[in-house]
Amino acid sequence: MLRSWKHIGLFYIFFGIGYTYAVAQDIEPKQEINIDDLGNVSDEFQEHFFEALKQKAITNYDKAILSLEKCIALDPKPDFLYHELGKNYLALKVFGQAEKNLNKVLEAKPSDRHVLELLYEVYFQQQKYSECIEVVEKLVDFDAMFKEQLANLYFLEKRYDEALTVLDGLNEEYGTDLYRNQLRQRITSKITNPNSRIAILEKKIQQNPKVEQNYLNLIFLYSKDNQKEKAYSIAKQLIAKKPKSELAHMALYKFYLEDNQTEKAIKSMKITLKSDKIDTESKYKVINDFLPFLDKNPQYESELTGIISLLSGNSNNAKVFTELGHFYYKKDRKEQALNFYERGIKSNANDFGLLKRILLLQLDLKRFEKAEVGSELAIEMYPAQPVFYLVNGVSLIQLEKAKDAIDILSLGIDYVIDDVKMEADFYKQIGEAYLKTGNEKKGAEYLEKSNKLQKKS
Repeated sequence: MLRSWKHIGLFYIFFGIGYTYAVAQDIEPKQEINIDDLGNVSDEFQEHFFEALKQKAITNYDKAILSLEKCIALDPKPDFLYHELGKNYLALKVFGQAEKNLNKVLEAKPSDRHVLELLYEVYFQQQKYSECIEVVEKLVDFDAMFKEQLANLYFLEKRYDEALTVLDGLNEEYGTDLYRNQLRQRITSKITNPNSRIAILEKKIQQNPKVEQNYLNLIFLYSKDNQKEKAYSIAKQLIAKKPKSELAHMALYKFYLEDNQTEKAIKSMKITLKSDKIDTESKYKVINDFLPFLDKNPQYESELTGIISLLSGNSNNAKVFTELGHFYYKKDRKEQALNFYERGIKSNANDFGLLKRILLLQLDLKRFEKAEVGSELAIEMYPAQPVFYLVNGVSLIQLEKAKDAIDILSLGIDYVIDDVKMEADFYKQIGEAYLKTGNEKKGAEYLEKSNKLQKKS
């Protein structure tokens, strides 16, 4: 089945990028035909057919097509010939011919899953989402999880009510997951008149008051429609119906904060952050809402320690830790900021801005061993960024490795362009390094260069 569409389709929707080749190598391949599958055909037919398979295997699709056409000239009846032609034309992105040949197979075998999947790919690569829907509506008979792709396609075709209906069915059958929740929010954000959807959800709650997700979906819709009192009322209904509901607190904490019920808000936050049912992105939003509250109410900062402890065991909380680092950095509490930044970068090592800030904080706090190692790794990732050479050089000087510092600083200064202040910093550190080696003449020379540039800056 189509294994990768789910993630790539979500990337395509959420970031608005142009079409990305989504499913090309993820279709469950039909077994290649062997000689027993060919039936009663001539030796010449067999020779051309297996030549076609050989050429396709080495990506000579044009030659494979020529061999298949020779087979058709000998015997045009076998449907596997058109199946193979469809594959080769698809590989060449000759979509019209791929579609034509795959549809020939479907005339004889309208429920052939492998052909339907290939035809889906033909349409998807051309962004023909309406045609994709027709194919996927047939594929759901083979695997209910194709319904997720169906919801995705309905969204792309702006058939929002149908998309949400499909998601509701999946949630009832399999429970919720992060992908479907994000897709639901994306769909809901496009609905200009939510009244019909609100009515559907209200009816669902009346029919089955114990399904938590219906309450959450209704809260989201009311909040989007600026009906905050109604949203708050639904959240309270949920907690009344299901006092042990963890998901309810994902909505309640924000209402409590806005209502100045701080103790209740903090309690709800802790339940949310501790819950295994709530995804990391939602937990990040909880922290993101709490930190501005702390700016205005610093007397509650002690509660942050308890909240953070609930996150410590989860390695997926890099975004949360980075946000906490920003919070302390703005308050000029460097130790705490560095602590959280170092935890946050573990899952995001190529974040240039965060890496730079960590290394500068390590220098500022005299963590020279860490700064040396970190800046070496940074240079490997960003070999044309002079700031990392500068950090490495400063660290080496402080660690009594002056000769190594001269080498790295002399290399890094070549990458300084139109930045007089940084160039002056490089000359100053090279001068300091030469003084450490006992070469006072060279040291004085570079320090003089630095002083001259500083006067210009």
